[in-house]
Amino acid sequence: MIIERPNPNQVVLQITAHNLDGTPKTALTTAAVRVYHMVGATEVEDLPSTSMGQVGASNTWRHIWAPGALPVGNFFAEYTLVDLDGASFVDVEVVVVQDFALQTDVELIRKIEKGRWRIDGATDKMYFYDDNGETVLLEFDLKNAEGQPDHTNIFEREPV
Repeated sequence: MIIERPNPNQVVLQITAHNLDGTPKTALTTAAVRVYHMVGATEVEDLPSTSMGQVGASNTWRHIWAPGALPVGNFFAEYTLVDLDGASFVDVEVVVVQDFALQTDVELIRKIEKGRWRIDGATDKMYFYDDNGETVLLEFDLKNAEGQPDHTNIFEREPV
């Protein structure tokens, strides 16, 4: 599971139970989930073991968690299911929290640093282009030390 922002309002933790032959397992005595992350070799619990609710009469069990804030990183959702015979099953799912806004910023910086740019002497502007070399990503007015438009004695660039 990938969470696309570092401070989600809620995280849906869900597991689907199957018998060994692949048929749906609908008769469980308990289903629980806990969430933790690792700091070095130490396990830090973010959500203590919490009961999950069965979705209708299906073999899907769910808990909606409202963590408030999660830092970017890897977390682990540990699901524990116990069937009517007392047999238990534990499964762990990796939960990745990523800050896609930050990734977008880094991608823009990469394009500016590696891509095409041009100074237009007729307009005293600087243009930064996308990977295709044609689409303008950023445009700046170029100015000299006195704050006047200039393309030869550039002292400042100002976003348009």
